[in-house]
Amino acid sequence: MTSATRKSTTAKPNGGNDSRSYSVPAVDKAMDVLELLADAPRGMSLTGIADALGRTKQELFRVLVCLHERGYLVRDEGQFYHLSTKLFEIGSRHPSTQTLVARAIPHMEQLTGRLGESCHLTMVVQKRMLVVARIEADSDVVLTVRVGASFPLHTRTSGLVGLAWLPEHRRMEYWKQSDETDEAVAALEERLAAIRELGYAVAESATVIGARDCATPILGSGASLLGVLCVSYVQRVGDPAERPDIVQAVVESARAISAEYGPVPDGDGADLVLDD
Repeated sequence: MTSATRKSTTAKPNGGNDSRSYSVPAVDKAMDVLELLADAPRGMSLTGIADALGRTKQELFRVLVCLHERGYLVRDEGQFYHLSTKLFEIGSRHPSTQTLVARAIPHMEQLTGRLGESCHLTMVVQKRMLVVARIEADSDVVLTVRVGASFPLHTRTSGLVGLAWLPEHRRMEYWKQSDETDEAVAALEERLAAIRELGYAVAESATVIGARDCATPILGSGASLLGVLCVSYVQRVGDPAERPDIVQAVVESARAISAEYGPVPDGDGADLVLDD
């Protein structure tokens, strides 16, 4: 979500162009604020939030006070509002999240020990990718991703992998809510098809210069997406430019986690074998 003005919608239960059948204005405002601040790591003032959402400060003041009092927002000394970790804490208590993390952690520990690189586990939550677990390596220089961090699906490597394994109708709904042009969506869909064919994605980091991400899906029964396993790493002195060992290890670890849920589905890169 960008800081561009977001247009609010009004309920039209008897027809009209609004895609929603019902709307609760106060809830809509609260959700708009939370989604906006999710993409504002430095926080925003009441004036900035009102301008970005195309609403008045009077409309949003009580919403911000309520979200702050309930612990969803924190306010710094400069009167800037930031998201707290409460949404992540609530989501992490969901049984499916707890089960995935519990089953994944032993395999993630083995992966980190094997590569000497940190790894993290993400899940698709609505329109975003959420980091739900990580294992840090003992190496002197490693990249780590904060547990609780979230980002739009199509902006990071692990998010693209998540999108690639979502059902088509969910991807189309996601694109409708994004700010991407039809041409950009078509190009991204081609990229997603290539990721599904390979069974993984390796790409330059979207946030750290000189870093690369390797991500692959964790699949449940019926090849449904459970999460995405990712290793973010830098090229150290003496390292080769390409790291097939990382790709192989990440894919094998993700398949081992998937096997905790039943037989691993064939296809979509499941039979990946890499040469050294």
